[in-house]
Amino acid sequence: MWNKPYSLKEGTAIVIGLLATGTLLQAVMGPLEWRVFVWPANIITLVLFVLALVAVFMLRRQSYLCRFMTTMQAAVPAIAAAAMLTLVMGVTRQAAEDTNPSDPIGLTKILNFWPFILVYLWMTAIVGEVALNQIAHFSWRRLPTLTSHTGLFLVLVCGTLGSADMLRVKMYCETGQPEWRGLDAFGNVHHLPVAIQLEKFTIDEYPPKLMIINKQGHPLPQEKPENLLVEKNMRTGQLLDCKIEILKRIDNAVPVMLSKMIGKMPEGMMANIRMDSLGQARNKKGYTATDAPGSACALFVKVTTGGNPNGNHATALTRRRRHTITGWVTSGSYLFPFQAIQLADGRMLAMPNREPRRFASLVDIYTQSGQNIRTEIEVNRPFAIEGWKIYQLSYNEQMGKWSNLSVFELVKDPWLPVVYIGIFMLLFGAVGMFLTASRKKEEKL
Repeated sequence: MWNKPYSLKEGTAIVIGLLATGTLLQAVMGPLEWRVFVWPANIITLVLFVLALVAVFMLRRQSYLCRFMTTMQAAVPAIAAAAMLTLVMGVTRQAAEDTNPSDPIGLTKILNFWPFILVYLWMTAIVGEVALNQIAHFSWRRLPTLTSHTGLFLVLVCGTLGSADMLRVKMYCETGQPEWRGLDAFGNVHHLPVAIQLEKFTIDEYPPKLMIINKQGHPLPQEKPENLLVEKNMRTGQLLDCKIEILKRIDNAVPVMLSKMIGKMPEGMMANIRMDSLGQARNKKGYTATDAPGSACALFVKVTTGGNPNGNHATALTRRRRHTITGWVTSGSYLFPFQAIQLADGRMLAMPNREPRRFASLVDIYTQSGQNIRTEIEVNRPFAIEGWKIYQLSYNEQMGKWSNLSVFELVKDPWLPVVYIGIFMLLFGAVGMFLTASRKKEEKL
């Protein structure tokens, strides 16, 4: 071993040495905090790294190790180790940015794991040396491979060093109140050059569902719970052994007693209403339609349990066991509690909270440069302005569709354009190598 020319054994030994060194650094220093590379530390580090690669390249004639870095025997073990650690990252639950690794080794925060970082650095150095070697011996025939290696180098270096400059904050906006402060993952407050004022929050919900639950509140059957989706024009349905008839449907409803109080009580007094008395009132008088905030879907249903579900050829025994009950069922809201129907055998027919299909926010966006833009932001459709991307993240789930709060995530990554350039160079180089290979085959034929 270590006899020239070096082989895969020496390349593997170098990688094992880096893994061992990284393990010692991890035990002594703990995970690497990428925040130390915030601007201008990251650009200084990048310049020094490139200068070191140039120095190594200039020493190629004097040092065999420097020449070895551009060989396949050095690249293959490095790529294999990086791929293996990346696979570990993919199959383990990674800790959040502002938390410590959940395992004693540090594999649950592998981007801060010293063995991974050293292997990653060694692989990046190999890519850089190969690119410098191709530049020094430039030919148009090798342009696709040079483009690919240069693009890969940009992606590897700028994607890591640039992550320290990426700012990701959450902004909590209430209706009618402009907000320009954001909270990062560590709870720090940032005053941003972008302000957002929420004008209106809208949500589209899936149709309500009905399910049978046991006394403990678990949906049945426990192995594979079933539910009944109540579409708009649905009249009857079957859920387990229960035939369900929809006698009345109110998409926006409140208890009758509560509807008489809305608008007559000072703000904040509704919370003092006794829920037991409200429950008695709604059982007697039911629900009424209203567009007032806090309303929810309510169904007046007839439930028939036992016997033959289809009512065909039922025996006297099954007819005696059949039980029918009518009543209101609703998921409730932040203004009034849910209501379920108690069945004869102790089970209950209940309606879980409706699931959101789409939610979006109509906002006014202000910038320090004087821009004033009104737009709608929804999930998976961010809005970009002055280097910021604004994502619809969440809302007040307790208030549901009546939420007066929207949570936005604002992200700024100044190094992202350079990473995109690297990716496009990779794609260009891949296409070029494919065309070059095809042309060589044609020439041979």
